[in-house]
Amino acid sequence: MLLRLFLFLSVMFFGWANAWAQRPGGPGGKPAIGIVQGSLVDEQSGAPIPFAALSLMNLRDSTITTGQLADENGAFLLTEIPLGRYQLQANFMGYEPWTSSPIALSPRASIQVDAGVIPLKPRINNLNEAVVAEQASSLEMLIDRRVFHVGSDLSSAGGTASELLVNVPSVAVDIDGNISLRGSPNVQILIDGRPSGLAGSSQNAFLEQIPASSIDRVEVITNPSAKYDPDGMAGILNIILKKNKLEGFHGQAQATPGTGENYNASLSLNYKGEKFSFFSNGSWNQRDQFSNGITNRIFDAGDSTSTLNQTRDGNRLRESLGGKVGMEWYPSPAEVVSISANFNGNDYERLDSLDNLETWNSGYATHTQRHSSNYGQGIGWDLDGSYRKEFGGNPAHFIRAMIRHSQSESSDDSYIQESLVGEGAMTILDTNLQENFNARTVAQIDFEKPLRDDGKLEWGWKSNLSEKRNEYTYLTPDSSFWTGGLYVPINPVIDGYSFTYREAVHAIYGTFGRKFGVWGVQGGLRLEQVYTEALLDGSDPFENDYFSVYPSFNLSKQRNDEVSWIGSYSRRVNRPRGRQVSPFVDDSDNRNIRKGNPELRPEYTHSMEFGHQWSRNRKSITTSLFLKRTHDVIRRFSTVDENGISTSSYQNLDQRQDEGLEVIAMSSLGSGGSIRFTGSLYHLSNDVGDADFVYDSQGWSYNLNLFANQTVGQQKDWKWQVNGMYRGPSVTTQGSFNGYAFMDASIQRTFLDGDLDLTLKLSDVFNTREWSYTSELETLTRIAVHKRESQNLFLTITWNLGKLESGKTRGKRSDGGSGRSGSQGSDGMDF
Repeated sequence: MLLRLFLFLSVMFFGWANAWAQRPGGPGGKPAIGIVQGSLVDEQSGAPIPFAALSLMNLRDSTITTGQLADENGAFLLTEIPLGRYQLQANFMGYEPWTSSPIALSPRASIQVDAGVIPLKPRINNLNEAVVAEQASSLEMLIDRRVFHVGSDLSSAGGTASELLVNVPSVAVDIDGNISLRGSPNVQILIDGRPSGLAGSSQNAFLEQIPASSIDRVEVITNPSAKYDPDGMAGILNIILKKNKLEGFHGQAQATPGTGENYNASLSLNYKGEKFSFFSNGSWNQRDQFSNGITNRIFDAGDSTSTLNQTRDGNRLRESLGGKVGMEWYPSPAEVVSISANFNGNDYERLDSLDNLETWNSGYATHTQRHSSNYGQGIGWDLDGSYRKEFGGNPAHFIRAMIRHSQSESSDDSYIQESLVGEGAMTILDTNLQENFNARTVAQIDFEKPLRDDGKLEWGWKSNLSEKRNEYTYLTPDSSFWTGGLYVPINPVIDGYSFTYREAVHAIYGTFGRKFGVWGVQGGLRLEQVYTEALLDGSDPFENDYFSVYPSFNLSKQRNDEVSWIGSYSRRVNRPRGRQVSPFVDDSDNRNIRKGNPELRPEYTHSMEFGHQWSRNRKSITTSLFLKRTHDVIRRFSTVDENGISTSSYQNLDQRQDEGLEVIAMSSLGSGGSIRFTGSLYHLSNDVGDADFVYDSQGWSYNLNLFANQTVGQQKDWKWQVNGMYRGPSVTTQGSFNGYAFMDASIQRTFLDGDLDLTLKLSDVFNTREWSYTSELETLTRIAVHKRESQNLFLTITWNLGKLESGKTRGKRSDGGSGRSGSQGSDGMDF
């Protein structure tokens, strides 16, 4: 249904666009043949200012005739302007508004005006001894991506990256920190444009170690071009960390005590000079969270039926310490050399108890209790180096080389005690010890050259080498028997094995694009050769080498800054990794056993999107129709044996199709606030083919998100914020997910002319954030509800340090002088 609607709207769009393009002229019959062009730069550094808003005001009636957003190099081109007298206006967050002198477009004068290089002056607030650039949290709705600027968003006060992502449109974060984009968990997470080996096999834990206060913005790219890594079926989330934008010394200290023994602390110190920049930050985080859950299972053994009630209680204490240091050197106005190092370490303790009460229809009943203690720790580091050189003083014409090496080690030790309660009481002890090692080396070269007609040529090469090694030690018996709800081992002895997974991805890409008036076209092709090897002690290596081609295509139309259209296509991949391919048997719950499958194949997606955006006077509506068709789908499945024991693993299914509509509406809220609503409705269908233990399924789901904040008070020193989300129910190949909802609320007070901020935040105001699902197998039905501690009160104290000064005006540098190195932002993202 939505596919037919997608095609219908595409035909209507192109027909309407052609009719619009053939209109005879502008208001009053004046021919629309005028052109105004130019570029925007930072007044002090000469850096280009991307995505600033340009508008052309008619001096006759003060109406806005046309406008647009500057491109990523700060350039703009306004076309099809009716002849007349105008003023050009430029606005961008953190800069003072700029207005030109009157512009006359006429056959006698000129129908084409070059405004040249327009310098915008940074908006600076004098705060006694500190000078801080004004920031405001905002969402840039670019036609090919959404850029969420953290700014003074209250969610960044004392929180983590996982908690901040909750406010990003299209993104959902569940109670265990799992991230999904438009309902799909297959998301590629990048830090400063690159994957990080620090994440290891636990991306959720890694994001919990990044303080939200260190994040500058988050880029959401739902249909990337061939320039970007094809990993992530749903798209890319690129987390850009903060760096100094003005010269001088600046820093920030932050401390957050919270209820339930939850704490955060962070410190950042930065210095930016003419030839060198130095940046550093460190953070400490402690999270102490309880969890509980209830599971009800009905098992049909053929000649009898049992009902199992499971009650789970636990507590997790995690403490982490992390930081980053780095520098940039500017040997010339066209060159930048950067080097940086990241590190983190963490310790955790998890205590769980599980009570099992099983009753058979014959009257037989068993009662067992299971207590487990998990202790773990980890340490990791990244080392980065990059070089970028511009040509002809043009920041859009450059070559960049980068290399990164990441390494992490972690351990996870589990000690289990399981007891039979009542008659025939007995106790069984078990131990599982795990050591993990992860290493990744990434090297790449990018080249970009602007062409005439706003064209652009890009090409690049990249190699990504990774290795993951897991070593397991556990108790294994000669044999075992089932009695009273327990597996009883006979003569258990210490055993173990190691599992190694290596992957090498070598890629080249090229893209070409240009404009035809208000139309923009871009095509790209990416070629990848992948080598994988899985090694398990005592068995032959399993290799799965493959060559893949990833095309992309984009077609856009942007007549002015009010209306934009885009259609896009790309091919994506999700490579099996981590727990999915590890054969280790996790029996922490001996009624529900889990293991991976090293023979999984990658899954491929064809992704199409059709988008429209309307904006005017701080109001905007963005709609997107999307269609994704995936083959060799990787999905988790469960089987049940004759004793009712469920074993979960992964397998490749035939295909899955997702189609949906997303709407994002934004508006101002009074003089100092904003409100944003995001809604998405999508239909998904699973075709399992000849796979065992699963069945075809289809259904609808939806997500809703509301965000609002406002600055109030005579001195504008108070600010409030609320954000809430509802994730609707959805179907799976073996059951359904039941959805959840929550809301956070914050209030902030500023003191000492902005040097000191106090923020009070209540997370999950109504304590409704929980996770539940229903699983339906051939002989077993399972209904589960799981909750982790989510309602906490946090008080964050933020102190701004140091003094920023205006630098001397210089030529353009390779980082644009904006505090962005070549490794950051869209310009520095992995292709």
